[in-house]
Amino acid sequence: MQHYREAIPITLIGANPDTGKRMGFIETIEDMLKLYRGAVGMASEEDTTISFKEQMLLRSIVEDLKRSDLYLLENEFGDILTEYCTQYEGAHFTECRFSEFTRPPSRKCYIRLNALEKYCDYDHEKNVGFITEYFEDKTTKVTMCAPLASPFLVGAYHPQKGILFNKEEMGQMDGYPDTEIADKITFNANVLMMIAGAFELINNPRFVMSTDVGTRAQRKQMKREQDIALEAWHKITWNVNDDTVATQDGNRGGWHMPLHYTRGHFRKAEPHWENVVWRKNGKPYKWIEGFWSGHPAYGIKKGYHAPTIGKVA
Repeated sequence: MQHYREAIPITLIGANPDTGKRMGFIETIEDMLKLYRGAVGMASEEDTTISFKEQMLLRSIVEDLKRSDLYLLENEFGDILTEYCTQYEGAHFTECRFSEFTRPPSRKCYIRLNALEKYCDYDHEKNVGFITEYFEDKTTKVTMCAPLASPFLVGAYHPQKGILFNKEEMGQMDGYPDTEIADKITFNANVLMMIAGAFELINNPRFVMSTDVGTRAQRKQMKREQDIALEAWHKITWNVNDDTVATQDGNRGGWHMPLHYTRGHFRKAEPHWENVVWRKNGKPYKWIEGFWSGHPAYGIKKGYHAPTIGKVA
C-alpha cells in the first residue's frame, strides 16, 4: 500500500521549525490549526501558491477540527484493521457492503490511525488524519489532512452503495501513467475501508473503550486557545475488562477466545432477495456481514496468512 499523491506542502515564513512535525495527538491538531490559519492569512490576490479553492478548504478544515469529536487509534489496532480490509479482496468498489456500525459516532469527526503512518511517503504528510462527515443518506465523506500538507478529498463510503469516488477527477490527473492512477484509487479505497473498520470498532464498547487524551491542562489550553471542547478528545484502547466478557456469554462465537474478525463474504442469491448485489459476472449475490468474535482480554488472534491491503480492485 503506497501513498498515491504528493500532497502540496504548506510552509510559513518565520514559523517555528518544529511546527507540524510534533507527533503528539494534541500537538498535531494544534499545529494544523496554526498552519492552516496562517496559510489562509498569507494568501492574497497576487499570491497564487494557494488557490482560492484550497483556501476555502483550509477554512473548512479549521472549523471542522474545532467542532469535531477527535479520535486516536494507535499502532495496536493495525493488524486487526488490516484483517478487516482483506474481506473485500476481489470485490469491485461498488460491490463493497458495510455494516451500519461503520457510521461515525457524530456528524463530524477527526480520526487518526497511527497504523497508516508507514504508508505516507513524504515527510510533510506525517501525522496524517482524516475529517469525516456523515450525511442523512448514510454517506460518510472522508477528507485527509496533515499539518504540513494541504487537505484533499479521499472519497466516501455508503453501507449499500460501497466506495464512492469522483471518477472524472481521479481519471484526469495529469502526469501519471494509468497504472499509477489505479494505485492512487486503490490506496484511497483502502483508507476508506480502514476508517469504516475503525468506526465499527469504536461503536462496539464490548471490545474497545474511550479514555482521555493528554492531560486535563492540555485539553483546557486547547479549549482556551483553539475553542475545542474538553470532552471532544478520545483515545481508543482495547477493553480488557473481564466483567464485560462475562456478560456477553450468549454472543456469537466463544467468548473465551482471543479477539478475531470473521470476514464478511458474498454468497449466491436469488434475484428477489433483499439487498441483492449484481456482481461483474452478472449474477446476484448477498453480502454476509463479518463479525467480531472472542475478546481482547484473551489476546488478539492474527490471521493465518500475512494480510496485505491494496488488492481491492
